[in-house]
Amino acid sequence: MQLDLRNLIKLVYPEETDNKAYSVFTDAQVEQLNELIKYADYYENKAFKYIEKDYPEYKKTSERVPSQVPINYSRYIVNKLADFQFEKSVDISVSPQSDSKKSKAEAKKIEEDLYDIHQKNGMDLKLQQAAKECNTSGGMAFKMKYDPVSKMVRFLPRPRIECFPITDFDDYEKLEKVHFVAFKSEEIIWKQTYEMIGDKCQVSEATYNVINNLQVEEWIQKPTFLGNGNKFLDFIPVYIIPNNPCVGMVWGYSELEDLIPIIEELDRKYSDSSDALRFEMFAITIMLNMKQLSDAKGKNSKPKTKPGAVWELFSAGTGDIKSDLFKLESSFNYRETLKNHIDNLRNAMFELSSVIQINPEIVSKLGNLSGVALKLMFASMISKTNTKNTVWKPKLEQMYKDSLKMRAVYEPYSYPEEADVEIITHMPIPLNEKEEIEIATAKLAAGLTSVRAEMDNLGVEDPEKMMAEILAEQKQSEAIYNNPYNEEE
Repeated sequence: MQLDLRNLIKLVYPEETDNKAYSVFTDAQVEQLNELIKYADYYENKAFKYIEKDYPEYKKTSERVPSQVPINYSRYIVNKLADFQFEKSVDISVSPQSDSKKSKAEAKKIEEDLYDIHQKNGMDLKLQQAAKECNTSGGMAFKMKYDPVSKMVRFLPRPRIECFPITDFDDYEKLEKVHFVAFKSEEIIWKQTYEMIGDKCQVSEATYNVINNLQVEEWIQKPTFLGNGNKFLDFIPVYIIPNNPCVGMVWGYSELEDLIPIIEELDRKYSDSSDALRFEMFAITIMLNMKQLSDAKGKNSKPKTKPGAVWELFSAGTGDIKSDLFKLESSFNYRETLKNHIDNLRNAMFELSSVIQINPEIVSKLGNLSGVALKLMFASMISKTNTKNTVWKPKLEQMYKDSLKMRAVYEPYSYPEEADVEIITHMPIPLNEKEEIEIATAKLAAGLTSVRAEMDNLGVEDPEKMMAEILAEQKQSEAIYNNPYNEEE
C-alpha cells in the first residue's frame, strides 16, 4: 500500500487556520517523515532496501542472486541503550513538606497512589518501549487520559511519527497544540488534536477522507473541553520527550543517524565475504570451445552443475581450436585486510554509540575488577544515560504529578499541590557487592547518609517496607535469644 505522506502534513499544518499561520507545507517536512520511516526500517533489519538504491550490484535479479547478509546492529544498539536506562524499575519518592506527622502521612499516601498508577499502567515495560522508540526516531510522546471504565489514569506511549506538536514561536517548550495523526487505511486518515483554549484543554478526534480532499469522514469526538462537571484540565496532557536535543529543538536526534553509514558498510562487507566464500567453495567451471553437449537420449542440453556455475566460452579465432575444461579459482588474499577493516568499523560503531562491547575475554576478567574499574569500563554508557535522564526525569516527574491533578478532576480525590514528586532511575552497572556494602556501612557509621538513602541507591523498591521487615526480624531474633525454650513468663 502506497501512502501519500503529504496528506498528513496538509492536515497538521494547513496554510491558513482561522487567519493564524502555523506553517506552510514544504517537501522538507515529508522528507523528515521519510527519515523516520528509514530509521524504523533499519530497526527492523531492512537495510538492503536502501543499500540496493545506492549500490545496484546488491540487488537480486533473475540472472544474479548476490548474498545479502544484514546484521541487525541497529536493533542491538537501540535496545542496549534502552535496557541500560530502564531495565531496572524506577522508584518514586514524594518528599513531605514538613516534619509533621500529617505531612509525612500525606507524602506516603501520594507515593502509594503513584506506585499504584505506575503498576496498573505496566510502566516498567512501557518505559523500555518508549526508550527504544526515542532512541530510534529521536523522540517520543506520552499521552495521558482518564479511563472512565476502569476509573484510572492511563499513560499511553506514542511514536514520534504520529505526533505533531505546535509550540509558541518565542517559547519552544510551551505547547499550544498537539496533533496525533495516522493512516487508518490508504483512503482514511485519523487525527486527534489537543489544544489550549484560554485556561482549558480542548480535544477533538475525527477521520478524514483523502479522496474527498481531506474532508471530515466521521467525527469521533467533536471539540470538547477535558473535564468533569465544573472542573477542567488546565494543561495539555501530552509530554514530548526528545533524544539528546540541541537548543530550540522540539525533537532530538536518532541514535542511528550517525551509525547507518557504518552499518551499511558492514552489511556490504559481510555480504561480499559471503559471496567470496561461496566462490571459493564452489568454483566456476569454464568450458572453452566445447561442442554442443547431449544427454543420455541424444538430445541437445546445456551443462548442469550444482551448486557452482558454468561459463561456456567460444573463441573468435580461425583454424584449429583447442577445447578445454578447467575451474576458475581465487586465492582469497585479502582475508587479513578485510578482518581489520571490519574490526575498525565495529569499534567505531560501538564508540559512537557508547555501547560496551562485551566479549568472552572481558567477561572472564569481570570477577577480578574493583567497583571503580567496573564503573570506568561503563563510563561512556553511564554518561550517555545520565544525559538522557536530564530530559526523561523532569518529564516523567511532571507527568506523574499531573496524573494526580487529572485524578482530582475526574474523581473525588485531593492532594497537596505543592507535593514534590521525584523519579529515581537505576542503571544495571555490574557492582562489586562486597565493596558497595562496605562503603554503605562506613557512610552509615559516620552519619553521612541514611538507611533509606542507601537502600534507594541499592535499588530497593520500597525501603520503608524493607526496614519494617528487618525490624520485625530483629525483634523476633531478640525474643528467641531471650527466651530460647519459649517459656511463659
